[in-house]
Amino acid sequence: MRPFVYVNMAMSVDGKITSARREVPELTSAHDREQMDRLRAEADAILVGAGTVRADDPPLHVRSAAMAGYRRSLGKPAGLDRVLVSATLDLEIQSRFFDETHGGRRIVATVEDAPTERARAFAARAEIWRAGRGRVDLRAVLERLHAQGVERLLVEGGGETNWALAQQDLVDELHVTIGPWLLGGRDAPTLLEGAGFAMADRRALRLTELRRIDDELYLRYAVVR
Repeated sequence: MRPFVYVNMAMSVDGKITSARREVPELTSAHDREQMDRLRAEADAILVGAGTVRADDPPLHVRSAAMAGYRRSLGKPAGLDRVLVSATLDLEIQSRFFDETHGGRRIVATVEDAPTERARAFAARAEIWRAGRGRVDLRAVLERLHAQGVERLLVEGGGETNWALAQQDLVDELHVTIGPWLLGGRDAPTLLEGAGFAMADRRALRLTELRRIDDELYLRYAVVR
């Protein structure tokens, strides 16, 4: 058994989640940030890849007071559990991921052969879960999360992490915000990176919700199995 996994990402009209320079993305409005907070409020845990933490160092908590209240109304604790996926443990201990202010567990999911000294350095600030060799065994991580009470897992990228989950058929739903921008750039990351599917293996989606607010589009897709 594993949690229900839903991905939330914002992108430009041409499908980029940031620029080729890997700048902190500025693609959407305050309404999208409220939507992000709602999805976080409904989650038991939030998962990100190490690349996202290195590039953006995002705050991984419910920021809006209204959505914090909504979360309480669902009977959930104030803090989300946070899961960071990193095979190399190339991380900064000063990252906001390790901040204890907002509660919730901090879990670093890494590999059996991860550098011992790095793992020891982070062990005082987070639980270290080892799964797989060379590449984090995401299915094993999700099964362990479920066994510990995580029923809804929100994923906030980046593209490589999204790909690893989609490749293994571990994604159930996608929330995509399209901001009214063009970025371009052959090296600019997209919602799904990695090697990519062959056309015959492409994943089918069903559009379950479509909203327009000003110049932004909000799409919700269910993965078809």
